[in-house]
Parts: sequence; structure tokens; C-alpha cells
Amino acid sequence: MYNFLLQLFLGVVILLISTKVMVKVAEKLSSSLKISPLFIGITIVALGTSLPELAVSSIASARNDIGLAMGNIVGSNIVNILMVLPVGILIGKLRIGTTKTQRNVTILLLVTAIFIASHLIPIGNTILGLIFITLAILLTIAEYKWAVFGRKHEDLSRMNHLKKERFTLGKLVMLVISVIGIIAGGYLTVTSIESISSITGYSTTVLGLSLTAIVTSLPELLTTIFSQEEHQEKLTIGNIIGSNIYNLLFIGGIINLFSPVTYIEPKNLVILAITTIFFFLIIRHYGGQKIPRWISVFLFLLLGSYLYYLGISK
Repeated sequence: MYNFLLQLFLGVVILLISTKVMVKVAEKLSSSLKISPLFIGITIVALGTSLPELAVSSIASARNDIGLAMGNIVGSNIVNILMVLPVGILIGKLRIGTTKTQRNVTILLLVTAIFIASHLIPIGNTILGLIFITLAILLTIAEYKWAVFGRKHEDLSRMNHLKKERFTLGKLVMLVISVIGIIAGGYLTVTSIESISSITGYSTTVLGLSLTAIVTSLPELLTTIFSQEEHQEKLTIGNIIGSNIYNLLFIGGIINLFSPVTYIEPKNLVILAITTIFFFLIIRHYGGQKIPRWISVFLFLLLGSYLYYLGISK
């Protein structure tokens, strides 16, 4: 038992340090490329913080534990909205963008709808996996083109006043090391929690939707904390939106590609849909404004209700 607790502590420490480094390097990359932090958050940071989900879901899928694999990505999306977002609201003053943020949260809503519909329409898993991964790649390309366009238009004034920094080879190495650290820390943390939780008798699906989801969302949570310290609010929102998109398309695509059967209970898809719609409405309603802190309290209450519901669904 003590070995598992030590492994958990080590995993969280590695996650903490690696995420702190990645946020710092991502900020430098944004300045170097003169591209909005929102793009960096939606793509590079989102991919980096989604790596624990990728590692856990891929390993679970390889072991034919589809409940854990699917539960992890669905649960992570729910936790990102009900836990990571309210933390960002409480510790900072999240001002919601009026153009790019609104467009990207709409894309997230559409991606979630496609993901849910894929479980209702009989499509071969291999074909579905290829479709999801292709959509993830196309969206990444589109995000880059939008970022370049924004640099010359709506972000022009801000970018002209941005101090140009060189993105050196050393920073690139640090970025790679931080990503590897996030994978290692996430894997250690998840493995230890699964070992500790094995005596409770909960199904791996429930664990994927709850404990594993919370742990694999730690990089997103830490990114939110560190980006708020650096006054990079767009990194916070971009990371949540981007992570949720990549969880469903990229990681969901890999699960479908290498698993003969994928299944997640309809009631959990309903929770995912409701949570994402609520997130969409918050972003749309508070466009150009700061999200009030009472919203965070409400989201935490929803998180508690969600975890209680999973607890009684043993």
C-alpha cells in the first residue's frame, strides 16, 4: 500500500514540474511565432496535457478494457469542464474572447455531437477511427491557418506590441522533455490509483469516468493554475477546449482504430452532452466578459453530484 502511495506522490510531482515547464515554454513559443496563446493552448498545450489520457486509453484498449478506455476520455471531458474551468474562474479573472473562442467552443459542441452520434449509428470501428483522426488533423491545420490570419488582422495590434523572442533549440528540448514528463507522471499516477482502488470493487468504467479521469486531468488543472499566474487566460480556455476536442477525436479515433468493439453507456453520453452544452452556453453568454465566480461554485456542485452518482452506480 505504501509503495502505491509513494508512486502516486512521485507521479503528481513529475506532473507538476513537467506542466510548469511546458506552460513556460508554450508562452515563449507564442511570443516567438507571434501567434495567439489561444492557438498554442488549443493545439500544442492541449495535445501535451492529453497525453496521459492517450497513454491510459491506449493501454486499456490494448488490454481489451474498453470500459476504462472510453470511460477515461468521456470522464476527462466532463472533469475538464466541472473541475478545471471553475478552478480557473476562482484563481483568476477569465475574460472570454468574442471571436476565436466562440468559434472553437462551437467546434467542440459539434465534435461532441459527432462523437455521441457515432455510438448510435452502425459504422465500422476502423472506418470511424480513421474519420476521427482525419478530423483531428484537419482541425489542427485549420487552427493554424486561423491563427496566422488572426496575426495579420484582429491580433495585429497586440502582436505588434509583443516582444519578439527567439525559440531556441534548448527551448524545444525542454518542451519535449516536459511532454515526456507529463506522460510518465500521468502513467505513474493512474497506475497507482488503479492499484489502490482495485480493492473497492468498482468497475473499470466507473473508475475511468471518475478517479482516472480526475488524475489524467491534472495536467489541464496545473496548466490552468500556472497560466493564470502568467496572466495567460487564453491558454486556460484554449487548453480546456483543445483537450476535449483531442480526447474525443484523436484518442477516441485511436481506440476505435484498434478495438473491434467500443461501448459507453448511453447515460454517460447524456452527461457528456449536458456538460458540454452547459460549457458552450457559459462561453457564449459571457463573450467579451469575465465569468463570475458564482459559476465556479455551481460547477463544483455539479462535479460533486456527478461523482456521487458514479459512486452509487457501483
